[in-house]
Amino acid sequence: MEDASTGEAPDRDFVTALARGLEVINCFRSDSPELTLSEVAQRTGLNVATVRRSLFTLQQLGYVKRRERRFLLGPKVLTLGASYLESMNLKEVAQHFLVELVDRFHDAASLTVLDRLEVVYIAHVPSDQRVRLGRSVGSRLPAHATSTGIVLLANGPGSQREELLTATPLPTYTSRTPTTREQLEDYFSRALSDDYVVAADTIEYGAIAIAVPVRDRQGRVIAALNCATTTSQVDEAELISTRIDPLREAAKKIGSMLERYPALAHSVG
Repeated sequence: MEDASTGEAPDRDFVTALARGLEVINCFRSDSPELTLSEVAQRTGLNVATVRRSLFTLQQLGYVKRRERRFLLGPKVLTLGASYLESMNLKEVAQHFLVELVDRFHDAASLTVLDRLEVVYIAHVPSDQRVRLGRSVGSRLPAHATSTGIVLLANGPGSQREELLTATPLPTYTSRTPTTREQLEDYFSRALSDDYVVAADTIEYGAIAIAVPVRDRQGRVIAALNCATTTSQVDEAELISTRIDPLREAAKKIGSMLERYPALAHSVG
């Protein structure tokens, strides 16, 4: 059997049943919070008998609940992410600086890391304005359509960029979502030369964000920090002129704080 996440054959210590259970958990999303047995099988690519055993086990452990023929995640799933957040001291490292950005600009502010071709929000402070961009800690978004994702991909290994560039078709969210090799390579080039990325209308119309890299003391990019708002609040030129320096300063401070929490640097890197 191959590891579904990498396409490689796992070694003898690989626990296939555990991997399948995690696949089942991860197939539930905001657009599909309740799934039937056959729908889970279709999404995971696992056979129905395997999915049935996984769901039964997860249900017995409290991670999955059942409503007639449909399954949904139970609140116990939150403990998986909570353990990471608590052990990594993320609030001590980043939250204060995100709050300062929100207080100053009234944008939403987020710290994200890359998980294959998605960004994961590991710290987030929402805007104090009546702006709903639907982000929270644990949210996942496609890297190619987000400001932090482009920053992380541009500064990451070439193999990861190539994986994205050869993935077809990439999801398109608006007419401005970069999906072609030419568009993405242009974004990567500008991200490296400017050391920041602005993404406007790429994930949803009216959304605009600016992101900068967060580096450890060796200069490696291990996370990305952004401010996000709407184009009705600020245009691109003003976003750059007003946010770039405070964002870079906050990113520098977060990077410095990582020296106090080396486990965090290793985990997000």
